[in-house]
Amino acid sequence: MGNFAQIIGRNIRKVMDESGVTILELSELINVTRQTMAKYLDGDSIIDSEKLFVIAEYFNKPMTYFLKQDHEELAFMFRAHNPTKNFVRNEKYKIQSLMERVYEAYKLAGQKISYIPQQYNLDIDPNWREIPRDIDEIIEEIALEQRELLDVGEAVGLALIKCFEAKGIRIIFDRMDNENLFGLSAFHEKKGCFIFVNDDYNIPEERKIFTIVHEYAHLLFDRSQYRESKNDFQYFGRRRSINEKIADAFAGYFLIPRDTVKSYDHLLRGGKILYKDLLFIKNKLVVSLKSLIYALKKYGYISEIVFRNSMKYLNATGYSKKEPYPIEYFEKNEEFESIVRSLFQKNVIGVSKVAELLDIKVAEAREKIEDWIKNEGEIQEFL
Repeated sequence: MGNFAQIIGRNIRKVMDESGVTILELSELINVTRQTMAKYLDGDSIIDSEKLFVIAEYFNKPMTYFLKQDHEELAFMFRAHNPTKNFVRNEKYKIQSLMERVYEAYKLAGQKISYIPQQYNLDIDPNWREIPRDIDEIIEEIALEQRELLDVGEAVGLALIKCFEAKGIRIIFDRMDNENLFGLSAFHEKKGCFIFVNDDYNIPEERKIFTIVHEYAHLLFDRSQYRESKNDFQYFGRRRSINEKIADAFAGYFLIPRDTVKSYDHLLRGGKILYKDLLFIKNKLVVSLKSLIYALKKYGYISEIVFRNSMKYLNATGYSKKEPYPIEYFEKNEEFESIVRSLFQKNVIGVSKVAELLDIKVAEAREKIEDWIKNEGEIQEFL
């Protein structure tokens, strides 16, 4: 028992140290004395399952986390302005736990890592305030190369997301109730690549798709930085960071290629560009109006003066963060739920494991399973 108690105690202490939680705070959480809590941490006494469940819930970890001898931590990179102000620790644990569950589901399904993106080493000066033209041209070439590699074609919106997933990039959506946190990416040589996107209803769908491609750019250009920290987050998101500007540039070229814009020449050439035509194009491409205006400037459709006036308009109307006539919210995480569903149908996992993987209560898991069975019956009847 001693060794098992020490493993649990060591894992509890680990999450305490990472989050800055004191022994006193944790002892009050599970209603024990400070001395008893110290014995749990030192492995002198083994904590009972009910108290461990409370701790697991508090740190947003599965119970199994505290029973493992070793942990392979993911290293994270954020796309968040001023992350130390706009990001809190409990969000870290929620996202990390979610990624671990997704990884576990794919592992149980026997799906190995099929794709690690190529690493591009740009000769970057961290003191640059803007991207030099020659580097910008290289970024555009890489964006077009990656579109072909991911077999994007004419895919936009949900279809574009499926192109990433088909290649082996794990994209996870969850609501964080924090509009300042757009998303993050994670890289692990054994576990593969993950992209997390905040699915908050107040964040437009167009911005979420931009976040996916932006974070994919970090996986391509900033791979070495993921390896610098195994136990905590790497923070990148300062407003003037050249890394962020490179990721933005890549996302723009990827989502709005030059040749795609040329197909709308009949709307963009020969006179003043109409606002209604911009809305039409941005909804066709499922991109933000801000991204489209940036692309039009880069491709020479609008002048610097028109670009600046357009940015002023977006800021004045609140469209620098929101979206005019946004596309409707759509359901996500279809592939992950499909994996969990398949595991249950093949009797690889039970109801409790379905609940754990989907992070829902057991009662909700039973309802979801009933829906799966009902839908399967309807499909068989149709066939």
